[in-house]
Amino acid sequence: MVDKKAGIAEALLEAHVQHIVEEISGPGLKALLAEEVDAALLAASKLTVGNMVTRKQIKDTAAVFASEVEFGPGLPELVGEIARRIHAHEIHSKTTPGDLLTDRHFEDFTDQILELDTLRDKIIRAAVTSPLYADFASDLLYSGITGYLAQSNVAKNIPGASSMLKLGRAALSVATPKLESSLEEGLRKYIAKAVQASTTRSAEFLISHASPKLLKELALDTWDKLRDEPVGALRDDIDDTVVEELFVTGFEAWRHLRKQDWYRIVIDAGIDGFFDKYENATLTALLADLGIDRERILDELQRYAPSVIKTLKKKKLLEPIARRRLASFYGSKAFADIVAGAA
Repeated sequence: MVDKKAGIAEALLEAHVQHIVEEISGPGLKALLAEEVDAALLAASKLTVGNMVTRKQIKDTAAVFASEVEFGPGLPELVGEIARRIHAHEIHSKTTPGDLLTDRHFEDFTDQILELDTLRDKIIRAAVTSPLYADFASDLLYSGITGYLAQSNVAKNIPGASSMLKLGRAALSVATPKLESSLEEGLRKYIAKAVQASTTRSAEFLISHASPKLLKELALDTWDKLRDEPVGALRDDIDDTVVEELFVTGFEAWRHLRKQDWYRIVIDAGIDGFFDKYENATLTALLADLGIDRERILDELQRYAPSVIKTLKKKKLLEPIARRRLASFYGSKAFADIVAGAA
């Protein structure tokens, strides 16, 4: 009786495996996918996000992949290669910023940025009070003053004055060789102090005169000059080596960032925001908000499923998959009891 049961189980298992293989690899696959999608969407209309997963589950998963998983060396190499390939693509020579962004969109972005009055004021104050600005302004003033004095017509209009000035400078240089450099250093220090003392007034001047209207005109004027230039022109200043170095630096910065508490807290806050909105929503409603409908799902399944199944079958991997999933049932006591009861 045992051998007979085993024979029945083996025969049914073989028939079942072949049935599944033919069903998913034959001409009826399209209808099968549509049937399964319809059944899944029907079930989705009865299930909510909160029924399927919890906040803690998603946060735990996010913590693992966002902060804990260490990616192998293949990932940065792959992304670097992709970046180089994109950088070298010929499409950049045929594409302009105007192709990628319409005038209306650029103007809308400009208007939205210019509405950030407080941020703009902070940026101007920070820039004007920075040491870099002070050095720049001091050098600009010093060059202007010395240039004016060098080209001034005062000495030229007085007969013999020019020669006397040259003679006087020569005599001073002999008597006190460091006097001229001392005067220059003193002038620079005076200008630097004057600039530092006036930075606050300079910031307020820029803020009061840099009106949104003026800044918008400057932005639109710049856009007019850049709009029709090829995107590929940037490659004159940014070669593939720079792209790779920027990526390496960015990747290392990201690896540091993902270890910070701030990173995890921000991700958790995002997950909480998602659950606050969708925890009690059905899966169907969530899919609709994401723009995923029945046709989209079927299109993507049809794009990948036939080729994947065909390859698995060609490599003789499809049948073993089905057999593994079914063999445990046909070898189980439950199946043996059913056969015994039927006998």
